[in-house]
Amino acid sequence: MSKVHNTPAFRAGGWVIVSGQTGRIGEKLVSDAFPEQFSQCLKNVRHVLEQESVPLTAVAKVNIYLRKMSDREVMNTIYSHFFGEHLPARTTVGVSELSRDALVEVEVWAFDGKH
Repeated sequence: MSKVHNTPAFRAGGWVIVSGQTGRIGEKLVSDAFPEQFSQCLKNVRHVLEQESVPLTAVAKVNIYLRKMSDREVMNTIYSHFFGEHLPARTTVGVSELSRDALVEVEVWAFDGKH
């Protein structure tokens, strides 16, 4: 079985696209509970952006994939706290399955203007 290489971030023109992040530290989910997983997703996104020297305020688009749409209200609370007054465009999609038993996955597009 071949291993697929996952690039945490890809630069295209002035854009930095952060690959889908789940609620993991290393290979392990932080919890079986949605709030902890979603919070860790966002921390992982922030970490990838920091590695690329891109501020959180450069995020223009967020895609969120939920295993249970019933988690949306909790998601909104955590999301609002994380982004504060910076309100990037967002899409939230309910999905039937995510990789390795994750309850949520987050991908972002950030524009830093560098080429």
